[in-house]
Amino acid sequence: MNYEEKIERKRERYEALIVKNQRISNSSIGCCSEERTGIPFGQPILVGHHSERSHRNAIKRMENQMRKGFEASNKAEYYENKLKSLDNSNVISSDDDKAIMKLKEKIEHLEEQRTSIKEHNKKSRKDKTLEPYRSYVLTNLGANIRSTKKRLIKLESLANKENKEHTINDMAVIENYEENRLQVFFDGKPNFNTRTELKRNGFRWSPFNGCWQRFIQPNNRRYLDMLRGLAQ
Repeated sequence: MNYEEKIERKRERYEALIVKNQRISNSSIGCCSEERTGIPFGQPILVGHHSERSHRNAIKRMENQMRKGFEASNKAEYYENKLKSLDNSNVISSDDDKAIMKLKEKIEHLEEQRTSIKEHNKKSRKDKTLEPYRSYVLTNLGANIRSTKKRLIKLESLANKENKEHTINDMAVIENYEENRLQVFFDGKPNFNTRTELKRNGFRWSPFNGCWQRFIQPNNRRYLDMLRGLAQ
């Protein structure tokens, strides 16, 4: 499966999750209407009345439903932002098989932009009608170029490495340099403590790949030692 197909699968998944959570939100909040509860808004609890207990229970149910509705609404918004990031052409994903080429093109574009700004500022010193660019523009541009070059060097070094596989008890661990991920596969669902430790070390569950994974780092050995510790 190529990068474009992966992106399309992610897009379909995010769209489904947005619809699902919007439906849950609308349904949960809709349950709190006056018609559904039978209690007029603003009506006080009649203490000592036979309706007191049912009134309190109704309020508790309403609070739970409202909380559920707002949580689902926040999840829908989260996946909407994830969906927007997929369509952001300025973002270059490390697992894109064209990432190295795109980073080189980005560096070339940024350096051309920096040269143009320098030439403009040079002209502005002679032609007072020209407004020069502020110094921070070149400073930020230079920082962007340096960080992009560092990322390019890292991806080029990863591209020359072969995948490595490790077996640690019931875990299959793959240093997947093609996808720039350290991946952990379990026979079944790991226990709570294992999941907590994985999350603490930056691993996240990937339904797409069916494993726990994180970005590959130069100190992969640290994470392999952590996984060996979990297996003991």
